[in-house]
Amino acid sequence: MSEYFFARECVNSPIYCFPDEYIDSVPLTSFTYPKAPVPLIVEFFPQDDYEIPDILEMPNFSIKKNEFSKLNFNNIFGINWIDIKLHDKGEHDFLMLQVVNEIKLIDRSKSKIKRYRKDSNGDEMISGILNLILDEKLIQTIPVDRRQVVIDPGWLKCVFFHKSLVEKIKNSKLVGVEFIPADGYSDFR
Repeated sequence: MSEYFFARECVNSPIYCFPDEYIDSVPLTSFTYPKAPVPLIVEFFPQDDYEIPDILEMPNFSIKKNEFSKLNFNNIFGINWIDIKLHDKGEHDFLMLQVVNEIKLIDRSKSKIKRYRKDSNGDEMISGILNLILDEKLIQTIPVDRRQVVIDPGWLKCVFFHKSLVEKIKNSKLVGVEFIPADGYSDFR
């Protein structure tokens, strides 16, 4: 059974985006420290009615601020939380995730990948994952408290969440995302 999971939106909700002047305020893979909450607005509305969820998966993983305090996610290694002000059906305070904890969790030799590129600087690009396999040998060499929330530098599409955090979120009954196992993941299912 996988120790890692990806968050996937599971409710009907709009597509949110940052206004143009804030587009670089909350990157996923570096820390920023805005002086005020960054506005997040509706770009496209869904056809059906919807409620504001407790957790957003896009544009980056975000949790309602009042729910976040119950989870005790403040001191996780390699992450930062930015204040977000969602403007949709009123104003809602969220905290959005930033991750600098990079570990090559994907086993490059065992995973089935359509496109893999490594340039002369050693930078990698993985896309078209058919069957994701994690590098269990590497994972076991890193203490759990150093790998609870991780991104793989070759594949920035998904954030890897350790099962201990996923269980906390599931037990809190927050609405908005479901968690799918990282092992065996495919872009095409």
